[in-house]
Amino acid sequence: MRTSGTTLAAAAVLVTVGCSPQAATLPPTRTVIRLVADTTTSQPLALAYARSLPDLTIELTEGVVGSGSTVAALLRGEADLGFVLADVAYFANLALAEHPDPSLRTLRGIAALQTAPIHLLVRRDLPIDEISSLRGLNVRTNAAFASQSLLAQLVFRAYGLDIDDLRSDPLIRDFLVRGGNLDGDAAFVTAYYPAQSARMATTLGARLIPIAGPIAERLRHEYPFVRDVSIPAHTYPGQVDPVMTIGVNRLLVCRADLDERIVHDLTQQLINALPSMFASRRVSPRLMDLDEVSATPIPLHKGAAQYYRERELTP
Repeated sequence: MRTSGTTLAAAAVLVTVGCSPQAATLPPTRTVIRLVADTTTSQPLALAYARSLPDLTIELTEGVVGSGSTVAALLRGEADLGFVLADVAYFANLALAEHPDPSLRTLRGIAALQTAPIHLLVRRDLPIDEISSLRGLNVRTNAAFASQSLLAQLVFRAYGLDIDDLRSDPLIRDFLVRGGNLDGDAAFVTAYYPAQSARMATTLGARLIPIAGPIAERLRHEYPFVRDVSIPAHTYPGQVDPVMTIGVNRLLVCRADLDERIVHDLTQQLINALPSMFASRRVSPRLMDLDEVSATPIPLHKGAAQYYRERELTP
């Protein structure tokens, strides 16, 4: 675990340290906010913060991979905020609530961002129309779904399956095609649409299967991080109709002990920056509903909650 030395915001706040002439010559201090680096959103957000919050120094914390590791870095005090998937944040917060050490730093929400839908893809020649029919098949998953063992177990068990029912290599494959052919019988891809791996698979003849109906509805009611989502028609080759499925939100979260005013400003500038962050991307994040941005499945940080009350965005 390491923090990059690249500073994305150079301006700082001048702190009053006394009235002597020597005090006036001291260099200004900076409030450093450490944002966990990822491959999609952290860099544009850090740049947006650098432009709009000159009183803060934003540093990217490198070497932290995945939602679970991001939560761990926050709780250990090695980072201040980061992006995690909602199910990971939800179960982590439940565990923290029961922890015997009350001094343990707890997790707080800043914003619920776009929903990442679960794509269930199967070979076109297989007579499969729901998850329960996957028993005994060779199933692949992309890294996002495989790394979320909690979500995988919840979904599989809801449909009467266990991980052991699936004939799969270790659930770590990022690609569903190999050598120009489909690799396996079926696959789960948790990603914003259009997902490259899902596009490749459907080009080679895979089809999308809905995750809907009473079982999916029960999952949604039992777990506040599970969301209904529709993959629009014609998103992928051969997909002529919308496909209903479920997904999880991506959250921006922080440590509970982060300064309330700072979190208020971070929240405000995140909301202001969202249109420009996603304007050039032809993916589902552009479709997020700002009215839902405060609906995190973990408690909001007080600074974020204050901002949403001001904007009347609190559900």
